[in-house]
Amino acid sequence: MSRASRWGLFAGVSAICLLGTTGAALAQNSGEVVEDIVVTASKRETNLQSTALAVSAVDGETLAEQQVTGIDGLAQMMPNVNFGQTTGNARIAVRGVGFDNLSVGNEGRVAFHVDGVYVSRPAGALSTLYDIERVEVLRGPQGTLYGRNATGGAVNVIPNGPTREAEGYLNATFGNYNLRRFEGALSGPLSDSVSARITFQTADRDGYGRNITNGLDIDDLSTRAVRGALRFDLSPAADLTLSADYMEQDDHAYGFVLMGPGSLPDSGLGLPGAPLKGVLQGGAVAADPRDSAADIGPFNNREFWGVGAELNLDFGGVDFTSVTGYRSSSWRLTSDLDATSARMTYYEQLEDSEQVSQEFRLSRDWGGGDWMLGAYYFQEELFGGTLIPFDPSVLTPIPPLPPLTSLRQGFFGLGYIDTEAAAVFGHVRFQLSDAWALRVGGRYSEETKDIDEVNKIDPATPWPPYAPVFPPTPPGVHQTTSASWSGFTPSLTLEYQPHDDLFLYASYSEGFKSGGFNLGNAQPPFDEEEITAYEIGLRADWMNGRLRTNATGFFYEYSNLQVSKINGPVVTIENAAEANLYGAEFEITALPTANLRIDANIALLESEYENYTSADPARALLGPIDLSGNQLYQAPGYTVNLAVSYDIPTSVGDFTLRAEGRWIDQVYFTPFNLEHVSQPAHEVFNAFLLYDAPSGAWNASLFVRNIADDRSISSALVGSGLVGFPLVGSYDPPRTYGVQLGYRF
Repeated sequence: MSRASRWGLFAGVSAICLLGTTGAALAQNSGEVVEDIVVTASKRETNLQSTALAVSAVDGETLAEQQVTGIDGLAQMMPNVNFGQTTGNARIAVRGVGFDNLSVGNEGRVAFHVDGVYVSRPAGALSTLYDIERVEVLRGPQGTLYGRNATGGAVNVIPNGPTREAEGYLNATFGNYNLRRFEGALSGPLSDSVSARITFQTADRDGYGRNITNGLDIDDLSTRAVRGALRFDLSPAADLTLSADYMEQDDHAYGFVLMGPGSLPDSGLGLPGAPLKGVLQGGAVAADPRDSAADIGPFNNREFWGVGAELNLDFGGVDFTSVTGYRSSSWRLTSDLDATSARMTYYEQLEDSEQVSQEFRLSRDWGGGDWMLGAYYFQEELFGGTLIPFDPSVLTPIPPLPPLTSLRQGFFGLGYIDTEAAAVFGHVRFQLSDAWALRVGGRYSEETKDIDEVNKIDPATPWPPYAPVFPPTPPGVHQTTSASWSGFTPSLTLEYQPHDDLFLYASYSEGFKSGGFNLGNAQPPFDEEEITAYEIGLRADWMNGRLRTNATGFFYEYSNLQVSKINGPVVTIENAAEANLYGAEFEITALPTANLRIDANIALLESEYENYTSADPARALLGPIDLSGNQLYQAPGYTVNLAVSYDIPTSVGDFTLRAEGRWIDQVYFTPFNLEHVSQPAHEVFNAFLLYDAPSGAWNASLFVRNIADDRSISSALVGSGLVGFPLVGSYDPPRTYGVQLGYRF
């Protein structure tokens, strides 16, 4: 779709949304209306249709029906939201602002929260979704209320809480690739003032591919998760909720698969793409793209757990909220770096983190509006890094030259990084008249990072290849230092609501992501990012509530983007000077009849670097390349999501047929916008048949996702020149299908 076509679509859909607001009283009410959704995106309960934020929400029942068990599945439900993963770290991108870092110890640009607690580790965002009340995705910088690392937006996962009435459920799911998933929950009162909930999930699946060298499944799944909560109703004006969760994963997921050579004719050599070094060393490659021929792994082990407490007090009209959280994250990933059967090298990444966070909020509704004041503190201790041992063949010239057998050690980059962040924030909303309101807010943030790291590349010290640990000497480059950053992020929003079915707003906001260190690479600190956003929004219900049309337009000025790239065995991070993004989003829900429902969202996005010059390590002879005008990574020009469901009530139960489609434009995975390091425009289709028994206790569903078995790329990168610049990455899941059986009580 050309740029002109995309913006022609924008004009047409905008006209529909605007004309719809004038026809609110023209249709007869059929008794069916689009349901209201209560969200906590503004850290208070509000109706989504009168919330001056670009926010989408999906409830847990919908997630379960559509077999969405991770955040990657949310992309088919929300506009301008894209997900991927690299080495087991979530790549969440909202409106082209996402996470591209390849080294450990860094944080994303979309803040991820569970039960109100910020989860700092991108790997933690890949934990499974189960027994969920609601997931909210906020689009755009959330500098006032969410602060750190929310320049792209925020994801809020709200699990189901304890109930005052006894209830529970059990679900069992079976599918192809030998999928077995079991999930259940039990909730109810322990006394007049105490209620509890406990829930679990186990999931196992064979791999989507196989390592033809060692026989291991790859991209398989084995997870165990449990969560519990206790709610204490201390008084009519006070309640306390304690929560805990645990999740472990032990499988062969997240390893790279080989997608081809990464060095192509435009490498600057004027020659065809260089053969993979592993192939030159006699290594094999897999014929099936989903398979691997790696000589090692992959091995994926991870463990996440946490505890939290939320206290709510009502001081006679002034509400006090305290949210306390502790989280622990630990993961190890071992995978082949050259992605062939040649015994050249592998990489191991590891990360261990412990974080503590505390937020206090005071808020009040008053006759002329409402206000909120808050303070936030975050502290994290993290150890991590990357190990890459070199077989002599890595540093051997192209055969038939003899191997340099004395060169055996490799790369070692490990260290500690401690983060301490604090912020104060607040906003006040003035009700200027019955229809007009003005909201003013701001947040001041300070962040300090201390680092103690060792980086060494020592090919001269002999040691057994593929040794489990690296020798302690030589010391390499040892860096111990600290750096601090601070920023003020204001916001200003004008609201207009002439009647209950129409709400409009215009906002100005800023976002701030602190600078940091590239752990294990002994690199000077990189600078903080800043983003300035302008946004307008329209929320409209018409045809007596049977049609909802929401539209949003935005423009971003983005500076000091933190961009990572591979240089030999190390990952470097640099700041791109400037970028601009602008676009539009439409969310439409229609109930043409009592049994038919249509959900559609359309997102248009233009993004480009305004001032950025960088060298591509895989095309070094070209020297510095002007990337001005290039599209940002994970920033497709358009995405369209469409879902149609039809209810069929019968005497033996209610059936629902649902069909989904997603159309997405080309996605680049590096700022160099190379065709072979991208996912071309494609589409994905899903289908579901749902059944609910007349008693309401039993339910079942049949599902098939990715009907056409499309092989789309989740992420891709050009690997190290030490192993011949292989193009490696990961794919989205293939066609999956199965049956789910459920019982509610």
